[in-house]
Amino acid sequence: MKKILSLTLVLAAACAVTSCVQEEDLIFDKTAAERLNEASSLYSSRLMASPNGWAMQLYPTNQNEYPYGNGYLLLCRFNKDHSVNVSMDNVFSDNKYKEDTSLWEIITDNGPVLTFNSHNSCLHAFCDPEDIFFTGNADESNDETGKGCQGDYEFIIVDAPEDASYMMLKGKKRGTYNLLTPIEQGVEYADYLADVKTFQNSMFPANAPTFNVMHFGDSIYKMTGANDGIPNIFPYNGDEIIDQSFNAFLITKRGNDYYLRFRDQITITEEEKVQDFRYNASSDVFESVDNTNYYIDGDEPARFFEESLSVNERAWIWNASSEMSDKYAELMNTMKTELGKSTLQQIRLQKVEDKFKLRVTYRSRTTTTLVFSYTGGFNGGVLNLTYEGCDTPSGEAILNQVPSLRTLLNLLTGGLNISAGATKFNLNTIKLTSNSDSGMWFVTNLL
Repeated sequence: MKKILSLTLVLAAACAVTSCVQEEDLIFDKTAAERLNEASSLYSSRLMASPNGWAMQLYPTNQNEYPYGNGYLLLCRFNKDHSVNVSMDNVFSDNKYKEDTSLWEIITDNGPVLTFNSHNSCLHAFCDPEDIFFTGNADESNDETGKGCQGDYEFIIVDAPEDASYMMLKGKKRGTYNLLTPIEQGVEYADYLADVKTFQNSMFPANAPTFNVMHFGDSIYKMTGANDGIPNIFPYNGDEIIDQSFNAFLITKRGNDYYLRFRDQITITEEEKVQDFRYNASSDVFESVDNTNYYIDGDEPARFFEESLSVNERAWIWNASSEMSDKYAELMNTMKTELGKSTLQQIRLQKVEDKFKLRVTYRSRTTTTLVFSYTGGFNGGVLNLTYEGCDTPSGEAILNQVPSLRTLLNLLTGGLNISAGATKFNLNTIKLTSNSDSGMWFVTNLL
């Protein structure tokens, strides 16, 4: 009886297996291997769908510390022979253009995965477990041997639309999201990286103690420290330490437009978030691509100009080769003629205690600096000064010899409108325009 029962169970199990196989055949008309091969072929073709490759916004980790949390721009061209050309120009390449070629493949691991399956000195610089050569110093070493930058070399393909307008990858280990956008045909990789690098450095300089302002409807935030790529974002009137919130970003270029994209979305409301911004040159702001009412602005030039003059040793300088209007250039040329064999070297505006000091330096056989004193202050973006006299004993006599210099001194007493020299994001240059004559202006540089 037991043998008959056992035989019955075996037959039942066999029928169940046959039933499952038949059911799978009804669901899938191809084997698992065939489906995997098709997926690999599909995503491979989409990687190759951008003829001149992709700009990859790579984030090794989700940390907020340099250099692990920073974003790095890599340019990747995926070829039909499954080679990949990768280029970069950042601290991991000693801030020089670098390129390397290796192999790539689409594998499947609970979904399609892009793997850089042979060593690429550009891509693998972020995941090799080696010491990061540019961290630490002679006084304090920082050896990352065994960890490196802790990034990925395999990426889950999260989204890859058929039109090749973008591709979203997710680091297999670290879980960071890395956006790929196509590079236009005919664009050289070295030129692209140099262009973006120049733009980013000019908009977020390291040597200007200023900040940016984020406008999200009624909510306004400060963005400080953007020059290192991981700015601190906090309420405008909040505390930079208590309310700190770091969010890395990268700059890319598409056509003639520059885009700023944060690593993580910024929450405006529960329903609305922002992440991508396009630079609008005409209004000098980065506008959200989803809502132009949300934007990132530079600092106010007048506020920054006034604050910088309050810092000891800081000054604003200009000379005959500075950017200026034609009318101001005529004044400078007249001064050059009147100085004769002497050469104007520099004009410097500083604030010493409660006085404004204009220092005019010229050279003949020796270098001479005349110091002129003003009182006054700032009002509504205008610098209003009152001339007090020359601190240098020979100053008045020289003014009689060089009448154009007196004209320059009087120009400052008529009120000077303060505006950005090139952009409010980089206030290392400030434009000063006569309040009474808009055709009389010059650009000063922060020293």
